[in-house]
Amino acid sequence: DDRLCRTVERTYSPVGTTDSEAAFCAILNALRAKFTDSMPSLPILYEELKVLCQEIVDYEPKTTIFNFLLTCGPHLLWVYSWPGARPGSKVWNGLHYTIRNRKNDDTTTRLSCSGDDPNYAVAIGTAAYKKTNGASESINGTRDSSSINDSENQVCLVATKPLTSDEEWIELERGELLVMDAGAPKVSAVDLFRAELNGKGLSAKVLQPPHLEEDMRRYQFEPTFFAGGGI
Repeated sequence: DDRLCRTVERTYSPVGTTDSEAAFCAILNALRAKFTDSMPSLPILYEELKVLCQEIVDYEPKTTIFNFLLTCGPHLLWVYSWPGARPGSKVWNGLHYTIRNRKNDDTTTRLSCSGDDPNYAVAIGTAAYKKTNGASESINGTRDSSSINDSENQVCLVATKPLTSDEEWIELERGELLVMDAGAPKVSAVDLFRAELNGKGLSAKVLQPPHLEEDMRRYQFEPTFFAGGGI
């Protein structure tokens, strides 16, 4: 979006011509210009991303379709949706998610495609895995991701439309931004600060760490609220 870059030096430029690349680079440039000395804490980053996404869709809110998944290191997944249908199309472009506890799920769901390829199918679940010496391995020898998930063994699946009929799929509301952490959506400053203190925040060699105590005061938190968090 050109409006995001009018007063911002363009460090990042798209290689191709897609609007997705342009939006991604605009967000990166705006964040780089905003945070010049230290990195933002996760709640601050959440607020800023919400603002930048709104600026992008405000250009043409009725016709814009803007859905993305953005990783923040190896732990967090940021999910944003501004859904819609393209002119003349009945296909709704949005994002849905479901939470699955694989620890208690011993079934495999086979997802069949109703499109042009009737032979297409994907299996999701735990029935295709076996336990070997305490670790989970798939029947073809690859390691099961459930063996490296959190203690609750919880995962969150995100897709453009519900993939199964026997699970609850929740569609993101227009303009909603979620942070997926340990298989669950988080939006509150408390949850995001806790993720930060658990080592899931931003890290860099050229910028200072976030000013957590200062940011907590901004949200009217006392450092003692996170006793033992290293503040």
